[in-house]
Amino acid sequence: MSLKLPGKRKILKIFSFLVFLFVLTQLGQRLNNLEPQLQKKNLNQNDPNPINLACIFQGELDKNESLYLSLLKKGVPIQLIHRLTSTLSDAFNLKKSLPGDFYTLVATPDSILFFEYQKGMEEKYEVRGQNSKLEASVVPVEFTCIVKSMKGKIESSLWESMIKECQSPELILKLTEIFEWDIDFLTEPQKGDSFRLIFEEYYKDGEFVKYGDILAAEYSLTGQTHPVVLYQDPTGYKDYYDLSGKSLKKAFLKSPLNYRRISSGFSYSRLHPIFKVYRPHWGVDYAAPTGTPVVASGDGVIKYAGWEKGLGKVVEIRHPNGFVTSYGHLSRFAKGIRTGVRVGQKDLIGYVGTTGYATGPHLDYRVKANGRYVNPLKMIVPSAKPVSKESFADFEGKRDNLIYALNLLTAEEIFASVR
Repeated sequence: MSLKLPGKRKILKIFSFLVFLFVLTQLGQRLNNLEPQLQKKNLNQNDPNPINLACIFQGELDKNESLYLSLLKKGVPIQLIHRLTSTLSDAFNLKKSLPGDFYTLVATPDSILFFEYQKGMEEKYEVRGQNSKLEASVVPVEFTCIVKSMKGKIESSLWESMIKECQSPELILKLTEIFEWDIDFLTEPQKGDSFRLIFEEYYKDGEFVKYGDILAAEYSLTGQTHPVVLYQDPTGYKDYYDLSGKSLKKAFLKSPLNYRRISSGFSYSRLHPIFKVYRPHWGVDYAAPTGTPVVASGDGVIKYAGWEKGLGKVVEIRHPNGFVTSYGHLSRFAKGIRTGVRVGQKDLIGYVGTTGYATGPHLDYRVKANGRYVNPLKMIVPSAKPVSKESFADFEGKRDNLIYALNLLTAEEIFASVR
C-alpha cells in the first residue's frame, strides 16, 4: 500500500496557516503583557470607536532613565512623547530629572489629555490641553510649617552635637552659614561651647520635606555670646542681624574654602620650604585635598586669572574700597572664570592644587588693602547695611519676641504649626 503525500499547494496552505497562528499568538502575548500597565476608560460611552479610549500611564524614573525612555517602555506612541516633552520643557528642564521622579499621563492614541510630573516632594508640573494647544505649568505645592527649637553643647564639634537631632545636615549648614563671617567652625569651636536656635521645618502629608529659615540663633564661643535674629523689612529684604541691628554679613568671608588646617600663616619673614631662605609670606596657606572648591571671599571683578610663576594658577579679584584678594596654587579654574568677569561672594572660582612652587596641595590666600598686603586672619572688614532708621522700631519689636522665645529654651520643643 503506497502512502499518498499532500501536494505542493496543500503544503503551502498548511505552512501559511501555521505562520498566521504563530503571529496571532505573539500578538496576543504582547497585548497581555501591556494590559497591566494600562487602565482603559471609554471617554465617550456612546462612541464605539476604540480610538476614543483613554489610557492611564504611571511610572517612576529608574537610575539613568529619562522621561522619554520611561514613557517609551510603557508603550506611549513616539509622536505623543515628542509633543509632551517639548511642551513640558517650557516649564521644567528635563535634564534635571532624577531617579524617583513620578509621573501620571492620561492620553488617547493621538492626543494628550493630562500629564503630571512630581519632582521630589517640592516640585510639581502639569501639562493640559489637547493636540497642538498643550500648555505646561508649575503647580504650587502646599506644606505645613512647624516652628521648632534646639539647644546643645559642643563635645567634639558642632556637627557631632547637632546631627543626632537633625532630620538632615541642611540645618547644620544653615547655622554655620549665618555665623561664617565671624566664626570659623573648622578651627574655633571648643568643648563647652553652646548653641540655641529657633527654626522652621516643612512637612507634606506628615512627612518631613526640608528646613526653612533659622529665625533666631545664639552661639556661645569660649564664653562670648553671639545672638542673632532674622529680620525682613517692609520692602521684603531679609537678613541676619545682631541685637543692635548690625548685619552679620561682611565684605569678606572668614575663609574661602573648607580646609583641614592652616599650614603657614602671614609673615614678614618665613623660611621658604623649597628655597630654604627667609622671605616674606604675604598670605595664609590653607592645607586641603586637591580638588577642594575655592570660592570668592567677596563681591568683585576678576583682575587676573592665569599663571604666575611662584603661585602657579592664580585668580585675583578686585573688590570695592581698594581691596584685592588672590587665590594661588589652584589645580584648575572654575567654568567661566576669566579676566574681567564679575563674581559674587561665595561664587566658585577654582579648585585647590599644587601648581607653582608648592610642597603639597593647599590654597595661598592673600589680601591687599590699598596696595599693601594685610593679614587675612586679623583684618577688620566692613559689614553690610544695618537695619534702616525707618525700620528700626519694627525690628526691635520682632527682635525682642524672638530673643524672649530663645531664652525660654529648656529642651527641643514645638512653638507653632502653621499650614
